Amino acid sequence: MDARDIHLKWVVRLVAEEQGLYLWLGWAPLAELLEAMTELSTTPNTFFRFTFSESTLESLGELLARVEDCHATPEPYQSHPRPFSVERLASAANEVHQQAQLLQNKLAEPGFAHAVAVQKMMAPRIFHDAWATILRQLGSGGGPHPPLLDCTGLADVSLQWGW
Repeated sequence: MDARDIHLKWVVRLVAEEQGLYLWLGWAPLAELLEAMTELSTTPNTFFRFTFSESTLESLGELLARVEDCHATPEPYQSHPRPFSVERLASAANEVHQQAQLLQNKLAEPGFAHAVAVQKMMAPRIFHDAWATILRQLGSGGGPHPPLLDCTGLADVSLQWGW
C-alpha cells in the first residue's frame, strides 16, 4: 500500500511483553520512510544516493507487509499470526538512524542543500522527516532510542486506530 493511501490515524503496535517493549508507530510514516529509502538507494544520481543494507530494506518491507495483512483481515486489530524479530527491527532502526544522521550532516552543507533544491529531490527530505517522526513516536512514553542494543525475542504486530 502506498503511503499516501494510509490514513494518518492507523498506528502499528509492536509488543514484546517479555522484554517490556510496547511501541506505537504511525503506519504512514513507516511507509513513507521505506519509500524514501528505496528511492534514495536506487536513484541514478550518485550525488544523492544513500545505501541501505538489503536486510534493513527487507525487514521494513516485511514489517509493512504484515501490517497490510492485518489491515486486509475482517479483524484488523488482531495480532498478525507470525510475530516479528525484535533483533531484526532493532538492527534496521540502528542502520536507518545512522543514515539519517549522515543525511542531516549532508543537508547542513550549503552545496548539498542547494543541489537538492535545484533538482527538486524530495526523497532526502521525506526520509529525514519520516525518521524524525518515528523517533518522536519512539520517545513518547519513554520508548527506546537508537542505538538499540541487545534486542532479542519476538514482537506481536497489530494495528490500532487512534492517535
